[in-house]
Parts: sequence; C-alpha cells; structure tokens
Amino acid sequence: MTFRTLLALSALAAALNLGACARWILPSSQEATETPYDTYEQAEQAFKRIVPFETSEEDLAAMGLHPRKTPNIKVVNYLEIMKRFLPQETVRLADLDPAVQACLNARDACKGWILAPERIARDRVGDVSLDVLGFDRETVSSGWRAEMVLLIVDGVVIYKLWSGTPVVQETKREVKPLGPFQDLSGAASGAAAGAIKGTLP
Repeated sequence: MTFRTLLALSALAAALNLGACARWILPSSQEATETPYDTYEQAEQAFKRIVPFETSEEDLAAMGLHPRKTPNIKVVNYLEIMKRFLPQETVRLADLDPAVQACLNARDACKGWILAPERIARDRVGDVSLDVLGFDRETVSSGWRAEMVLLIVDGVVIYKLWSGTPVVQETKREVKPLGPFQDLSGAASGAAAGAIKGTLP
C-alpha cells in the first residue's frame, strides 16, 4: 500500500470522528462586488432616481455613481453596446427603443456605463464527516445580484435598463462515491475501496 493511500486512510479515520462536531467546522465564504449599495433595495432606489434626458454625469457623480470614483463601473463604447442590444441578425436597429437607436447612431458620442452589484454568501452544509472526506459536499449560495445599464450621449443619460435577482438561493451538491480516494488511480484506488469495504459491517 502506497504512502498516499495510507495518508488517505488516516484522513478517513480522523474525519469519521468529526460526526459529532458542530457545523461551524465547514467552510463558508462571502462574495461581493464593491459598490455603494449594501442591499438590492438600495441599488434599485438609486436606479429609480435616474431620469433619462435629465440626469447628467455630474448628477450621477453626486449620487455616488461615476467610473472614476465608484469601483466596478464598466465603461463601454457604441460597438459593445451594439453587441448587447443587437446580439443576432434577427434583431434590427429599428426594433430597439428610440433612445438606444439614438445612442448607436451617435457612435463615438455614445457610451455606456454598466454596474453589476452583488452580494453572495456561500455556506457548506450537511454531514461534517462526509464533507471533510469529500464523499458528499453541499454548498448553499444566498444573497442578491443586479445589473444597471446607462446609455449616455453628450454627458446626459438618455436610456436606462435594470435587471436583477432580489433573492438568490442556489444549492450545489458534489458526490464522490470513493471520497478522498476518488482521484487515486489504478491499484491504489482499488486498494482503498477494498479497505473501506473491509471496515463496513
């Protein structure tokens, strides 16, 4: 039996003693795109305050929205805007909102600001022993995400678009029948599987 197999068996024996441990042993993580907003509602309210053909870049800056001051605002040119609104030939320029058409027709005078704030927490849940050994890992993701698109011509917002998911709740489960031996090859994997079967009643 190789050292690698012995090491895996040792991990198996140690992890089996974790069954009575608290769930806080399992890892968790937080994923957030740095923005001025802590909640979905805050981001949505900020979007509602933007008025097409009235709100200027200076107004946006005063609201805390400006690519030179606010992290993670992507600035795109009219070609990238065209790819977003005309993803395929079946969609024609004439089918778009007049404000979008005006922006695209303005070419270099047209630009877009895209902000995609999100806050997602990922927690591993389930049986501690099975998780630590890699037999069965279940991750629950929760939080929110949104996207704000602003089209600007000559320093004034002429079009805005909002989309988002107020409540994100996703579950990912990864099952490996051989657990820590799943990635072992050939004879080592067979020996490990045999060792596991030998310990079963």
